Amino acid sequence: MNSAGRVKDASGSKSPRRWSIVILVVLLVALLWYRAHTFAPTIAAASGLSLWPAAVGASEPLDCDEAAYAYIGHRLLRGDVLYRDLTENKPPLGYWLYALAVMIGGYNELSIRLLPIPAVLLSIALVWWIGWRLAGSLAACLAAGLFALLSTDPYLFGNGSNLEHFMNLFSVASLALLILAWSRNCRWPIVAAGVCLGTATLVKQVAILPALVYLAALALRRRGDSSDHERTAWRERVGDIIAMGLGLMLAVGLAAGILLAQGAGAAAYEDIMPYGRALATDTLPERGTPSSLVRWLTGNADPSGQLPWPFGSTTYLVWWGTGSWPLWLAAIPATVYLLFAPSSSASRRLVAAWTIAASLQVVLPGLFWQHYYLLPTPGIALVVATALADCLGALIGHSKRKSSASRRSARAVAGLLGSALILMMAIGATLVIQVRSYLLVPPQELTVRYKGGGQWVVLRALGQELARRSSVWPDPHLYIWGWQSPLHFYGKLDGVTRHFFVDNLLRDQAEREHPLIKPRIAEIMSDLQERPPALIFVGYAPFPALRAFLRERYLPSGLVPAQNGLGLWVERGHFNAFERFHGAAPGSGSELAAASGEALACKSMASW
Repeated sequence: MNSAGRVKDASGSKSPRRWSIVILVVLLVALLWYRAHTFAPTIAAASGLSLWPAAVGASEPLDCDEAAYAYIGHRLLRGDVLYRDLTENKPPLGYWLYALAVMIGGYNELSIRLLPIPAVLLSIALVWWIGWRLAGSLAACLAAGLFALLSTDPYLFGNGSNLEHFMNLFSVASLALLILAWSRNCRWPIVAAGVCLGTATLVKQVAILPALVYLAALALRRRGDSSDHERTAWRERVGDIIAMGLGLMLAVGLAAGILLAQGAGAAAYEDIMPYGRALATDTLPERGTPSSLVRWLTGNADPSGQLPWPFGSTTYLVWWGTGSWPLWLAAIPATVYLLFAPSSSASRRLVAAWTIAASLQVVLPGLFWQHYYLLPTPGIALVVATALADCLGALIGHSKRKSSASRRSARAVAGLLGSALILMMAIGATLVIQVRSYLLVPPQELTVRYKGGGQWVVLRALGQELARRSSVWPDPHLYIWGWQSPLHFYGKLDGVTRHFFVDNLLRDQAEREHPLIKPRIAEIMSDLQERPPALIFVGYAPFPALRAFLRERYLPSGLVPAQNGLGLWVERGHFNAFERFHGAAPGSGSELAAASGEALACKSMASW
């Protein structure tokens, strides 16, 4: 970096080369096409054009997270208030973004599938800019391309609408602003970085972790970006830290003010703070859960305790690293290189430390669901791209100098060439895996192969059938004691209680005297007694009060036959009309009843 703080690329240019900007635009357009493979059949049906190689069958259905968040967005647009009328254990911003998508595009599958695309596009552009600051135009294009690939990895559920996409956008923006601050004599980039980090934290609490990296970096900050510059005076460093904190508090305070104005302040505090902590500390371990020492690598086990390939033989789960393990492996030495290379800059060390902090965000919740592993992917793209660009730049530099017969020079060239080849092989292998496992797989098959079997396909069909049959009621509602939130979404049926989704803590402690759960069970039963819903779907073993309520007022439906109390229950007064409904879709009778057994047999995903 020169005195003006602008990075030169390999050719000495102070600004990005025009070709690298063109490549960025091409990558953004390509990403639009690439992500659209997930819902390509919907587009093909509407336009008559099929622009994807495997756009056959149906689009990929929503999973329980996507459906639950869409349902919350739908309810917010109808006037309900988050936490007060709909309980959730995460901060509010992700749900507000879902509400925005439903408001713009409607309460439908396509709106939810389109929702993360602007966030991913902006994240790619930010990764490109950071890559240019670190190592020039080549690194910028490599990093943007790698992140475009990783952010859509179906094994990480990246092709879906997970909240991690929004966390990455705001967190990467904070990183970019802090890198910008290293070359400026004003504090607005630091304040803005704090705002962005606070905004990421408003999606999920764990996004606050990079603040530790930022505070350490600001405390050790030097003028400029090189280690030979004078260290910034302590007063200036304290001022920088305060500026970061003010920005963070500004974002969090604004959201808190909105919730207080809506009368949801106390409920939000209970849901996010005490209940959020209890989810981590009081949830009972699943049967066969791997040791915490290895679970960060292996992921979760199936209900029998079997681990996925390559650690076991289960076909229920897929190892989160299956689609991108070569890049994850290559990122380890690349991160070490950015941290400890003698020529490394403060910006490079900051990116490496951010990548480590993002990896810790996967570990700290102790849940290890696949989509958590999306969080380090921007950092992985940056460290691998920077290391490869450095290797190629050094090799070009050696080739331009006069040949040297020294053994030391030969070893240096061999080391650079070997490193570059390893990194390029990791990139190539990941590209091949992604094309084979994503782009050449029919969209609906993606969820069957990688996301817990065909349960989401079954729940979509069942929800659509419920939407048809529920017309026998003038104002039908649905209560779900389980994780099957797609029934709300596809059935277009609202609930009767704010506790519409059963996480593992609520499930585990339903029959115990837990101080947070006992009032919730009482509230659920009070709501059910006050407004008995037309339908109740039982996905977990019902607690005693719910079991008695079902026996008193409901009958088990043949659409999803009850097994030990699990299944679909229909209000007695309309049971015959529901069961004999003549508007049922073809194949919705016995075939759907048989298939629905899979939805009840699958392991809970409620802690996602």
